[in-house]
Amino acid sequence: MELAGLNEKHEEILHKYVNYVKYTVFESTDNYTAQKFVDFNDIIKNIINYTNSFNEIVSNSGRRNEWAYMTPNLMLYATMGFLAGIKNDKNKEMIEVLSEELFKKTVDFIGETTDILEDIKTKELIRQEILTVNKKNEHNN
Repeated sequence: MELAGLNEKHEEILHKYVNYVKYTVFESTDNYTAQKFVDFNDIIKNIINYTNSFNEIVSNSGRRNEWAYMTPNLMLYATMGFLAGIKNDKNKEMIEVLSEELFKKTVDFIGETTDILEDIKTKELIRQEILTVNKKNEHNN
């Protein structure tokens, strides 16, 4: 499934994050039917379709930063809700560990995304400086 990203690096970490979410859900459904895992994959597909569509809407606006955080936030909330729904006395500890690890991965992903956004902003500022200098030089000649 295609994941829209800010750049190649962002797409790469998005894929890793989505795979981690799938792993988390798979681990949590190990004692359940495979259908629960399949059902959750439908939720993941819906989130990806939604965020990809939203990306098309905001790609030329200043709301791109908001969009960059949509996928991890939506997946975190969906997964935490899913885990809460299947939690019982037998799997309580495992679900708590999986939830905590997912939260940590999400925080790491958001940190990496923030770094990527900062790099993009810095490159754009440098590009604008170069264009400004070139325009000044053109007018002086």
